[in-house]
Parts: sequence; structure tokens; C-alpha cells
Amino acid sequence: MISHRTYLERNATWRGHETALEVIDAGESYSYGEFDTRVNRVANALAERGIRKGDRVAMVLFNTAEFPITLYACYKIGAVPVPINFMLARDNFAYIFDDVAPKAAVYDEAVAEDVEASLERVDVPAHRIGVGACPGADEGFDIFASAGANEAPPKVPVRADDPAYILYTSGTTGAPKGVTFTTETASNRAQEGSRCLGLSKNSVALQVSPWFHAGGVDLTVHPTIEAGGTLTVTEDWEPESVADLVDEKGITHIVGVPTVAQRMAELDDIDERDLSSLECLMCMGSPLSKRLAETLLDVITPNVFNGYGTTETLLDSVLRPEDLPEKAGTAGQPTHDTEMRLIEHRLDGSADPDATVPHGEEGEIIVSGASVTDYYFGSEAKTKDSIQDGWYYTSDLGVVDGDGYLTITGRADDMILSGGELVSPIEVEEVLEEYPAVEGAVVVGEDDEEWGQLVTAYVVAPDASAEELDAYCTDHEALADYKRPRRYHFVDELERTATGKKQRYQYRD
Repeated sequence: MISHRTYLERNATWRGHETALEVIDAGESYSYGEFDTRVNRVANALAERGIRKGDRVAMVLFNTAEFPITLYACYKIGAVPVPINFMLARDNFAYIFDDVAPKAAVYDEAVAEDVEASLERVDVPAHRIGVGACPGADEGFDIFASAGANEAPPKVPVRADDPAYILYTSGTTGAPKGVTFTTETASNRAQEGSRCLGLSKNSVALQVSPWFHAGGVDLTVHPTIEAGGTLTVTEDWEPESVADLVDEKGITHIVGVPTVAQRMAELDDIDERDLSSLECLMCMGSPLSKRLAETLLDVITPNVFNGYGTTETLLDSVLRPEDLPEKAGTAGQPTHDTEMRLIEHRLDGSADPDATVPHGEEGEIIVSGASVTDYYFGSEAKTKDSIQDGWYYTSDLGVVDGDGYLTITGRADDMILSGGELVSPIEVEEVLEEYPAVEGAVVVGEDDEEWGQLVTAYVVAPDASAEELDAYCTDHEALADYKRPRRYHFVDELERTATGKKQRYQYRD
């Protein structure tokens, strides 16, 4: 077992002059030696403020240099970084802060108002470190980072089962869950990400979606540093900028949602860029259509991949270039590190991992492997519900065809996957039903080629318009923008069971 601290320090020793971070927006770069020194300063500064092994450090950060620096600073002293979705609403921040009780919070000025208000609401005594102009911060990141010593902090004894980091995701009831990874599992995930994407010391990796996702931190940040490659740091994911970076910086690996790749392919002058350096274009978050796969293979690179996974399990199955475009639309086949089964889905919640279904029949997808989450933070009940006999129950439904390729057919828990983000329909319905003109609402995901699914609301609201409801949802402090319905259908009444429960399945495509 190798810890994330060891991965970084190994590269600082053996590849000290090679580039670790290329910070595009600032026009700066850090060698592995410089990156390690910067991490040491932040780690020592955290320790000087009383942050100790096992303490949680909330990170509400964009894809900037502060993200990996803070992440690895936590690993240096045994603290537990908690990357958090910067797009969340204030209520979501408050819930997570109350749940995880961070001893420190590092956050960007763009979210300072919501983060600081949330910390006040739950009375979390966190030391506040602001990136940029954050009026409620205890100190600014730059001054904070320069105050620590350059030398590596003392080694902290780390066990295989110590928590390494926590990623929050939404559950079926809309309440976020703290997906926790131990030191051993964290190391396995870094190695799996590096192996699945083919990363090496010569790789130049770019993420065109947020790092707080498992697909960001575990398929780009961690595995790139593990492999000794270069991490490209930028917040600009506009298709033209991404195409320019591939051309100018020799980007070898891109991970992101299919939407960005599609928009790159649609650029009028895309054929004027040299994209030959691309070894892996990994599309995550939704299946590739055959038409889009053909376009990407023809216009961008022959090295197109499409991955399926969850926060809890990382990369479960993948479509490789040799599978495309023929198998586009499927989720591919299990990765080398994953054991996957499709079992009988039982509405009463009981599940038998040995009750597998034959190819061609729909079943619930369960996964086992060294990269699967160890537990949910602070919730033994949620852990027991999702992890049984070494198997993680994804709540995804699927079918395996005669060639052994998996197709995702839906979610057992009704969650919506839109643009790579999971949305709880219950959470959106509750917000809509707070509006006086809405008598009832059912929210589902409708298939969409660009976003995978669009959040769609069926509402009983005779006196309201779609524009009115959209304005209401946009302004609602408890609803993140990506969860806002993009389509409205007005109905006279909702389909319900005899006991009054909503029959959400009747509104799916």
C-alpha cells in the first residue's frame, strides 16, 4: 500500500525537475519539486492552526492550483480532504458542513457568500481560508500558504483503514452522502485510474469537468500524480480553448462529459488544430450515441473511450476504441479491476448477490473490487443498505447483450443523470410543491442526446406558467441550478397508487 503522500514525494525525489502542474489561466507551472514544496507549506500551515490526523478539511474549490495543493497538503498531515460540489445551493452546503464537521474550510471567492453563510447557520467552528476576496475568511490562501515551512511535515503513522478522503454525493432521498475511502482503497483507485486511462510519466492530462467528482479527482488528479505525469490546470472548458490546449500543450488525456467533446467536434476550424497527441478521450457521465461516437472518431481522435461508474466504485465498465462505433450506446464491459453482476431487483429491498439474471434480462448492477468505497461517513445504516457481502449495490438497472456488453436501462432509485450530475427527483419535487400555485409535481429524467437526461417536471398548476416556475426555481436558495427543471409538462392530476404514492415510472420516456 502506497499513500498519496508517498506518491507525491516519490516523484519529487525522482522527477523533481519535471512538470507536475501547468496552470494555464495564470501562465505558471510547478515542477514536482516546487509542487511538493508548496504542498509542504500549506500542510505545515494547517498543522500550525491545529489541524491533526483525521480532521476533515472542506474544499469548495474550482479547477485551480489551490485544489491539488490543498488536497495533497491534507495527505501530508493525515487530515481528510472533503472536496465539495461548488454548484450546490446554500442548504446543501449547510447539510454537508453539519454532517462532516470540518476543522477547516478552503473555498473560492465565487462561492464565499454561500459557504460563509452556511458555516454560520450550522455553527461549525471551522478555520476559514479564502481564495481571493472572501470577506468572512480568517485569512487569505496566499498569505496562509506562504506562512508554512518548506520542509516536509513529520511523518504521520497511517494505517490501511484510516480515512483518506471523502466525496459527497446525493442519495435517493436527496440528502448527500459522504462516500469515504480509506488509505488502501485510495491507493487502489489511483492505480486503477492510471491503468485504465494508460497514464504515464509522459502524460499531459486535462479535466473538462469539475475535479470534485470522482471522475475528476480519481480519474485525473490522483492518477496523474501517481503516474508522474503533468496535470493541466484550467477553469476554461470552452471547446475552442480545449482544442487550442491539445494543439499547443500536447494534451494526451482528456476526461469529461460527452457534451464538451461534441462541441469541440462542431468547431468550424477544428481541422486546423493538431490533435494527434491525444491518446485517450474518456467520456464519462452518459452513454455515447453511435452518431456522436462516429463524429468523435472521425474529427477528434481514434482513441475514444466511454466509461461507466459511480462515485462509490469509480470505473466499472468501459467502451474502448475497438468497440466503437458498433457498440455505442452500451456501457461496455467490466474493467480489469472490477467484478460485476446483474441480479434480480426486488422492490422490497432484499437482494441476493447470487441471484444473477441471464444475458438479455434486466437486473440490478452490483460491483465488487478493490476500488469500491469502504463506508458512508457517519452512517452505518446507509453503509449496510448499499454494501452487502462485499458487493456494492449501484441502484442502476441494466441488460447484458449476447456479446457481453452492458446497457444501462434506468435507475432503481429514480435518480436522474444529467450532464454527469446526479439529481434527486424528490428534492426538486419538494421545492416545486412549496410554490403556492403548484398542487403537485413529479420529476423525471427525459432522454436527451446532449445531456444524457434532462430534468423534467410534470406539474399540476392550472394558474402557473413554465416561465414563472423556472424563475421560482432559479431563485430558490435550496436548489442548485443544475437541478432546475429544463422542461415542464402541465397535467390535470398526478398518477398515484391506491395509497397516494406517486407513480413516477409512468412519466418516464
